[in-house]
Formats: sequence, C-alpha cells, structure tokens
Amino acid sequence: MKRINLSSIDTRTKLGATLVIASVAALAIGLFAVVSALTDDPVKLPDQGSIQEIVDDNATPGAFVGGPGVTPRPLPVGPLPVALEIPRVDIDSSVIKLGFIPDSNNIPAVPERGEQVGWYDFSAPPGLDNNAVFTGHVDWQTPAGSPIPGAFYRLRELQIGDPITITLEDGTEMEYRVTGNVAAKYDDPNVIRAMEWTSKDVITLITCGGTWQIDPSKENGGNYSHRIIVRAERVTDGEAAALAR
Repeated sequence: MKRINLSSIDTRTKLGATLVIASVAALAIGLFAVVSALTDDPVKLPDQGSIQEIVDDNATPGAFVGGPGVTPRPLPVGPLPVALEIPRVDIDSSVIKLGFIPDSNNIPAVPERGEQVGWYDFSAPPGLDNNAVFTGHVDWQTPAGSPIPGAFYRLRELQIGDPITITLEDGTEMEYRVTGNVAAKYDDPNVIRAMEWTSKDVITLITCGGTWQIDPSKENGGNYSHRIIVRAERVTDGEAAALAR
C-alpha cells in the first residue's frame, strides 16, 4: 500500500527536495514536500490544544467521502473557496480545487507549485456545518534548485484565537478562529480522522513538521516525524466585529 505524507520543516532545518509517501490503515491522504539538505536539529512543534480535541468534533467515526475500501458519500454543495488569508503567518493565497489522482485508488492530488493552497473537493465547501480541508506545500525548490518556503511553511506558528478568512467564489468572506494547532506522529491514525466530516462549520489545514528522518530504504530517502494540523471554527459576523475591536 502506498504511503502518502504531509510535509513541514523548522526554520533551523534546511529546505530541499523529495516526494514523501505515507498511509494510515486503509485510507491514504497526502501532500508533496521538497527537501534537499536537512539537519537533525530539534524542531519546535505546536501544542495549541490536542489532536483528540480535534477529532472529537467528528460527526460520525469514519465519515470520509473516499479512499481505498471506502464507499463515497454524497458531497455537500455550496460556493467553492477561492482565497485564504491568515495575517499572523503572512498567508494571502488563492485556492485551487484538488481531488483524487486519476486511477490511483483514491489518493489525493497535490498542488503543482509551492505557493499554491489546495482545497479538497472530497471535503465540504466552507460555510456549511461540516469540515473543509485545505493543504499546501511548506517548502519548494526554484528551477535553479534554490530552496524556498512553501505556502504553509509557517503554519505551526498559529495560536488559538488567530483569525483565518476564507473568500468564496460568490464574493462571500467568512471568518474563522483557530481552536487548535497540534502535531501528531506521522503514522497516528488521528491524522486521517482530522479530515473526517464534522457536525459544525470548521476548516482544517494540514501539513508536516518535526524532523526529517533519513531512511535509504524508503523511495524518497526518508520521512518527516510529525504532521501539523490546524483546526478553526466559524465565527458569526457579530463575533468577528467584536474580536476586531
């Protein structure tokens, strides 16, 4: 079974190039990471809440719309996200739609460029009582081979209460507030569970973190030790105005 991993790197860790692969149980999700030169320096991981608090939001255990051995569920319908803004970490990015890689047994596709943020169309559109899942690269390489940060490079810096603004294709802007920013071991089943459907309007941002673990036996030379998972809940217009004062 293929392994698809998400990716992140500390500022003290050099960026570079590799395609990282991981899986949890019978369901695979993933992102693309670029890493060329890495160190074993310790990395500060986020600890704003816990992974258990995040997965406790799930509406029904196993409620995921696709994946190997999973019967797809009807998708929620609503205006699609086109932009994502997170002031604390200087993210102001357009959003592309991603699905599963064709003929891949439901392995999620990944952004084609380092600056892109992707929304998975097997998750819910933002604004519904459900979970909208976003992904992005944390590091990348220029055509000349120079390492550069990706869209989600600073995701681990988010704090509880930080604002996130999602703009939909109809021009609607929706405000969310971070309720958790946690790290989980790369093979923790809760990484997958964080992508499951919820009973309230939330967004989930996922990438990788920790240290790069060199393993020549792996196809891409190693793996990141952790996954970074940010969860944010929708706030009403009145709540957003009050928080902005």
